[in-house]
Amino acid sequence: MAINNINSALNGLSNKTSSAKTSKQDATSESSSSSVSKGTVAQDTVKLTDQAMSLSRLQQKISDAPDTDDNKVANIKAAIERGDYKINADRVASKMLAQENALFGDNE
Repeated sequence: MAINNINSALNGLSNKTSSAKTSKQDATSESSSSSVSKGTVAQDTVKLTDQAMSLSRLQQKISDAPDTDDNKVANIKAAIERGDYKINADRVASKMLAQENALFGDNE
């Protein structure tokens, strides 16, 4: 007999819980439908960091640039064949440092 009393109590509790859920769902439906009928819709926004914006601009510049400068390649090939092509190590190093500073900033 004690088991029957527990089952009855549990059934009564589950009925109260389900009716409370239904009431809450009805209230939510009413509030959402009233906000839609008023025409107010929440909008999500995204804000990019300065670094992300900078990388985006750099990516755009790279994609806009031609793959190769055919005229420059032809001139370098000709200079190598003639034996006139000289590598300016200071200029190469300077350009590499400038590129690093453009990408990562001056760390000094």
